[in-house]
Amino acid sequence: MFDCAIIGAGLAGLVAAQDLRSRGLSVVVLEARDRVGGRVENAELADGSYLELGGQWIGPGFDALLELVHKYGLETIPLPTQGGDFIVRAHGKAVQIPTDEDRATLNPFEISDLGQGLLRLRRLAHRLEDDPAWAAANHVWLGQSLRRWAKSNMRTKKAQQRFEEVYRAAFGELDEDTTLKQGLDFVGTGPDLESMLATNGKLQQLRVRGGVYRVAEALGKDLGDVVRLRTVVTKVRHSADEATLELADGEEIRARHVISTLPPRLAMNLEHEPPLPAWRAEAADKVSPGNVIKAYLLFDRPFWRERGLSGQSSADEGAVRVTFDTTTDGTTGGHLMGFFAGSEADSLSKRTTTIRERAFLESVRQSFGSDVPKPVAYIERDWSAEPYSGGCHGAHFAPGIWTAVGPGLAEPEGVLHWAGAEYTTKFNGYMEGAVRSGLSAAAAVASQSA
Repeated sequence: MFDCAIIGAGLAGLVAAQDLRSRGLSVVVLEARDRVGGRVENAELADGSYLELGGQWIGPGFDALLELVHKYGLETIPLPTQGGDFIVRAHGKAVQIPTDEDRATLNPFEISDLGQGLLRLRRLAHRLEDDPAWAAANHVWLGQSLRRWAKSNMRTKKAQQRFEEVYRAAFGELDEDTTLKQGLDFVGTGPDLESMLATNGKLQQLRVRGGVYRVAEALGKDLGDVVRLRTVVTKVRHSADEATLELADGEEIRARHVISTLPPRLAMNLEHEPPLPAWRAEAADKVSPGNVIKAYLLFDRPFWRERGLSGQSSADEGAVRVTFDTTTDGTTGGHLMGFFAGSEADSLSKRTTTIRERAFLESVRQSFGSDVPKPVAYIERDWSAEPYSGGCHGAHFAPGIWTAVGPGLAEPEGVLHWAGAEYTTKFNGYMEGAVRSGLSAAAAVASQSA
């Protein structure tokens, strides 16, 4: 019997296993795929370069993830092109926005302040669109100055300043006459401000040389035969003292504790005996797993650099609304990455790969010009089609769900524990959240095993 059996060899499962093993506890990690990493994955190209098909960016405050990067002797690198204009396409017009390299980078507190303000603004935009009765009842409040709202909801001057800069780049002038309602109308239909801030605001700017997958790979090698690949768990039988995991091939694994790192809906899809409380299944059913197709157009050269562009863009319409230059060192080609998300991902996931490639290229030509050359290859990962992920980047909680039951999803159920990006109150949905959640679950298991 193991002290702990862990379902899933993503970042949360791997760090939990490593932590428990360092405490002298016996552990096994059961992974359905033929690789470690979960929603972190690389695609190796013929020229030796790579593409990151899953989690990629390391943002400020990702201290636990960076600790792993340094532990395994890996290196962080910035975006490949630090200079060059980025493209904002709004209302049918593409505009080049200079990147000011002399501006001060926001510190973590200012970034958090700005991010929280943008989240509130986006939620208000959705509510304005979805709830006419609320909008009518709050028409006076919605008539206040957007600048006043920003100052009330963003505490730091740099966050307020950066918000105004990017708002102007996306939507035009912002003055005292611009009302909150006008701003919400633009935010609801215009380009993604958060993605623009990731480019021009210098957020989420670090990557791992070789890809974040190298972190998962190093953890897997460190754990050795603790990790069992191609091992599918189908049922969890649990009592007050132990649990037995039934595998698809009929084998049974006994352990004193279980940590499941599956996203909420997939976790509830496992058969549990006795059944878990009904509220868990009801809450998990309301947690959308996210729907993103991460895609790359590969060109024979990074043509955008020749035009003084960074390769980064944001648009208010089109199949792909955000692009990044992710060209790796040592390759003469150019890698342009983008996302099909939301309704575009829903509809295009049912179409052929060729149609998605054409849709991506059309979006790029609308932003970068009709003379964009034909790509030499197209590579994608449709995470909603991955049976052991069910979606990506991370889960999205319906309004009120996180406040009501979100934190409780991570609470143990006897000897059963849960960990992963969706089960943490901080950095929820991010790789950092997965790492921290894995460590927290391991600490809970260790305390009960003492």
